[in-house]
Amino acid sequence: MRGSRVLSVLLMAVLAPQAASAAGPKTSVQVIMRPDTAASAKLGSLADCVAVTPDGIAVVGDGDRLWLVGATGARPVAKIRHLRSFAFTPEGLLVGVQGRNLVYLDSRQNLRVFFALPGRGMNVSPGRLDTLFLFGPEDNGGYDLYVVRPGRKVSKVLNAPKPITGVAQAGSRILLVTGGALYGVSEHKLLLIAAEPQGALTSVAVDEAGGRIFVSDGRHIFQVQQGRVVPLAGDLGGTLRWYGGGLLVLDPRNRVLVRLVGLK
Repeated sequence: MRGSRVLSVLLMAVLAPQAASAAGPKTSVQVIMRPDTAASAKLGSLADCVAVTPDGIAVVGDGDRLWLVGATGARPVAKIRHLRSFAFTPEGLLVGVQGRNLVYLDSRQNLRVFFALPGRGMNVSPGRLDTLFLFGPEDNGGYDLYVVRPGRKVSKVLNAPKPITGVAQAGSRILLVTGGALYGVSEHKLLLIAAEPQGALTSVAVDEAGGRIFVSDGRHIFQVQQGRVVPLAGDLGGTLRWYGGGLLVLDPRNRVLVRLVGLK
């Protein structure tokens, strides 16, 4: 019952007049995972991460397994413990962070180590085409961002003084959220793009086709317009991922995953 009430509140907030006016009259919400279906499938506490397979199926993780989630419910992909963050390459290879290693899932559903990471607690995020981003704390201090290209080519982009919580790519420009604000990377330096009053942004996603940038503070969603954050949806937020013309929003605490389509 509580999960259903939470979902109802979230959806009512998204479709409220003030949210609809910002998102556009044709914006609709596709519910991919509900709290009750997550409970029925016995999902545990969700990682703050959502990935999408090359054929468009959303994947979440609860620390013990990865789950394919959709309108028909949730089903386990593989029994993988302690996978902190994960993403898919365009070829469908699952990569993730497990402890101090970047790992991948082989054809026999076993994890193999790509290489050791410079710090524990890093995250992986997909970039454009066949690149990946690694970001998080390093043992020697600071919060670093790396780009991983095919052939295990790894290059450091920058070191940030505050935690990096989200990374996305807009064309050739790298965007990241650090210290609660949105920055762009230029010549290995951070350039402020936008921040909301509370300085609590945590996630970013980019509509590459339309050039739109979306950010969240975990409780709200904003669209970035000319250096300002414009409210898009109230009482709905979390980890953002743009895929297939829609904005995926994962609220791991309430075990809700929705997709906003028709955004203007």
